[in-house]
Amino acid sequence: MNNNIIEMLTFKIKKEVTEEKILKLSKAFEEALKREVNGFIKRSLSKDCIGNKWIELIWWDSMESASIALDKIPKTCEFKEYCSILEDDESPLIYLKEVTSV
Repeated sequence: MNNNIIEMLTFKIKKEVTEEKILKLSKAFEEALKREVNGFIKRSLSKDCIGNKWIELIWWDSMESASIALDKIPKTCEFKEYCSILEDDESPLIYLKEVTSV
């Protein structure tokens, strides 16, 4: 059994933001995750087929790595730019313990 942690966030983007822009900023944000925090495993970004909701999943090797990221990443310009296109809906950040992987 692994101890991977999955960080999950659902959010909406501002109406004027194109999908091309969010993907560009998302890629830069992911590069910051890789650069700034040991323990990053992978990241997934998915879009609701009907509405304006997005789901972001980030896999960490431990809760400790996820906590370090929560402290370090908000200070990066990539994170600030990425967050600037999100609507302020105060979606909760959820941490899940991965119990199986395919």
